Amino acid sequence: MIKNIIFDLGGVLLDIDLVYCMQQMSALGIDLKAYEQAEKQVNTGKKAAVLGEGMVANGAMHLYQTGDISTHDFLAGIQKHCRPGTTEAQILEAWDTCCIDIPQYRLDKVKELKQRGYQICMLSNTNEAHWVKIVSQCFGGQEVVNSLFDHVFLSQEMHMAKPNDDIYLEVLKQVGAQAEECLFIDDSKTNLEAAAALGFHTLHAATSKTHHGKVIQRAEKEWMDEIEKELQR
Repeated sequence: MIKNIIFDLGGVLLDIDLVYCMQQMSALGIDLKAYEQAEKQVNTGKKAAVLGEGMVANGAMHLYQTGDISTHDFLAGIQKHCRPGTTEAQILEAWDTCCIDIPQYRLDKVKELKQRGYQICMLSNTNEAHWVKIVSQCFGGQEVVNSLFDHVFLSQEMHMAKPNDDIYLEVLKQVGAQAEECLFIDDSKTNLEAAAALGFHTLHAATSKTHHGKVIQRAEKEWMDEIEKELQR
């Protein structure tokens, strides 16, 4: 019986546009292909953190997602690949463009599920800069986050990242649950497969179609349309 619902953030609750973010980073003079190849050579000792379906964080980006380097160190590392004169503030602005918004109807569904007695959790691969923006501009403040979620698990605070097994096992430990009592919702099949292998129930979330940092089309069926049948399992 499912007692706990664990939500990913980006692509599930939060609409994101990773392509637009990379375009904005490229506009700062970064050769993204060269940067990506250089980052792949950095051995973090873990599976690369998944940013979204088909996109992963290697090297310094992975270390930033797991809170093992500071925002300043992350931005300073990127700055070396930008045009001369590019500031950390400009890089941060470009980096944050992937975070669009959280529609109220998704939060309303989360609230309803909590009122029905489910323990509600968030498990996200994120980083300090994105989290600060998301809390203030997308959720509308830490009070809203606290009211919606019984537990918030962030890769940057746990020094772990999906799809590595250790982060899922730590979630179970802190929630005090068995995997078969949990429904995990994510937009990444890689993350879902890792959770399913440990015994979690899983639901793949269809994402909104975005362009130039804006949502241009909602998914035909979102997780809200699919979750009820999963909760009956």
